[in-house]
Amino acid sequence: MNEILKAYKFRIYPTDEQIIGLNKTFGCVRLVWNEFVANFNSYGTDHYNDKLSEKDIKQQKEFLSEVSAAALQQKRMDFVETKKQFFNKKRKKKLGRMKFKKRGVSNESFRLPNQKFKLNQDQKFIQIEKIGKIPVVIDRELPENTNYRSVTVSKSKSGKFFVSVLVKINVDLFANTGKSVGIDLGLKDLFIFSNGDVVDNPRWFRKNQAKLAKAQRHLSRKNRGSNRYEIQRKKVACIHEKITNQRKHFIHNITTNLVREFDVIVSEDLNVYGMMKSKLAKSVSDASWTEFVRQLDYKCKWYGKTFFKIDRFYASSQICSACGHKDGKKTLDVREWECSNCGEHHDRDFNAATNVLLKGYSDLTGLSIKDSSAELVDYKRGEDVRLGDKIDHHLAASVKRLDKFIDLS
Repeated sequence: MNEILKAYKFRIYPTDEQIIGLNKTFGCVRLVWNEFVANFNSYGTDHYNDKLSEKDIKQQKEFLSEVSAAALQQKRMDFVETKKQFFNKKRKKKLGRMKFKKRGVSNESFRLPNQKFKLNQDQKFIQIEKIGKIPVVIDRELPENTNYRSVTVSKSKSGKFFVSVLVKINVDLFANTGKSVGIDLGLKDLFIFSNGDVVDNPRWFRKNQAKLAKAQRHLSRKNRGSNRYEIQRKKVACIHEKITNQRKHFIHNITTNLVREFDVIVSEDLNVYGMMKSKLAKSVSDASWTEFVRQLDYKCKWYGKTFFKIDRFYASSQICSACGHKDGKKTLDVREWECSNCGEHHDRDFNAATNVLLKGYSDLTGLSIKDSSAELVDYKRGEDVRLGDKIDHHLAASVKRLDKFIDLS
């Protein structure tokens, strides 16, 4: 058993009166955030207040008392955490200047602690402070005696309302299978595995691109702010929403199956942010590699498996997986090649996936696969395993058995 935090997202159907209350809360929370950002950006001037709180803002804007005070408190906590990350010197990617939130640009949301809401699964409603009972579609039953932590109420650009209930639950660890796999991320084929399996790239965005372009052309002809503009804007948002849902559903299925089937999963660490500035930006965005890696990471932690990312600058496509010889740099149009040292014929992607697994095993244990065994690891290291810097300590149990699980077939 493993205790985890998990969010269950459900769609809700508020009444017209409740929609007004929800929209009012979205606006008040956004205003409080903007006030904190304005105060933070005014540092060094007479307008800066180092002890600004949501109570001070409410004294100046009395209408904020019409919404839940807990929602405003949670937004202040969000800002405090963002400010900590802003000054965090250990972050790989530094946060830029804090930005104001604008209505309609992003999804609207606010969060409430567990004392301010109640979910009734039998009668299928959720009661939210100062909003009331809202019908909810519960497609997954939450376990009994669930420890509720918080709820996030959100509104998509298409006008749909959702609640995301965060709970603390115990989950059963997946059974060990004795298998490991290396993953090469691609664009022609989305995922290439070291065991020979290949996942085709569905290209969800490109399949809907013509439909989206047509809807956007209709939107461009409407007068901004009119009823027809709002109706067409929601149609465009629905297309984007469908693409996102298709992509996430597809990746969720793949990552869950991977975590069930393999005990150790090794992936390459691509610079997706840098690739988004290239001519392949649209294809890279559609592939959603970052979401794939993110899901693998947390699911492995949930279910007791090991996930590891190799060094970003490891030349997995240039090295022969048979003899370890590094050939010259190959352009993307070279899909097959022969090793100049041993003559082994390689498929570029499958060879890269195999090298990813070999490199991951070497980083995890300090040994090569060919020279390792359970006895040799214990004798040489004086311990079960040497964890890499990127491996969490609570995953050690899975890594201890890595030398027994390596399977290149």
